Amino acid sequence: MSFNVIAIEREFATGGLEVGKKLAKKLNIPCYSKEILEIAAEKMNLSVGELKDIEESTTGNLLFSLNLFASYTSGGNIGLTKEQKLALVEAEVVKELSLNPCVIVGRGAAGLLDEKNVLKVFILADIDVRRERAINIYNVEEPLVDYTLRKFDKRRANYFNAITGVEWRNPKNYHMILNSSKLDIDSIADILFKCVEKSHM
Repeated sequence: MSFNVIAIEREFATGGLEVGKKLAKKLNIPCYSKEILEIAAEKMNLSVGELKDIEESTTGNLLFSLNLFASYTSGGNIGLTKEQKLALVEAEVVKELSLNPCVIVGRGAAGLLDEKNVLKVFILADIDVRRERAINIYNVEEPLVDYTLRKFDKRRANYFNAITGVEWRNPKNYHMILNSSKLDIDSIADILFKCVEKSHM
């Protein structure tokens, strides 16, 4: 099976987005992450800022599965909360984008896309490396770094688990688990590129 779509999930401050962008450049295909939110904003006639506010307010109470309210897709999403509507629209965007070759970072793509042409990857890193990246790249204050790592990981896990019905950290849900503290960003991008390239032979 040829891999045409690469779905990357990642712990916070592991360089997953950098990997996605480098891989997309090597493959000459687009990389989507925050762009998904921008497309969703256009579909919902809201600003990106408004959608970010909705995401920020979303907690672990976003406990629903897309399967449970799939019937709403033909009914105008009546009865859904704004958080659920956003998640549903983002899921639709992910599925639309996956019709063409691309790299998708986050947004639950690795759980939403069941097609055999999707390479699913999870990127993690040792805690010390993540702390350093959070401080140096994301300008997180040192006293808040551990809290910030936990907060973003929990948010990503809750979102992924809720909209896909599968566990974010479960290695069985991915083709590859890569550690960006053992391999640098370029090496990971190279590994994934070779994997995709070989799948097309």
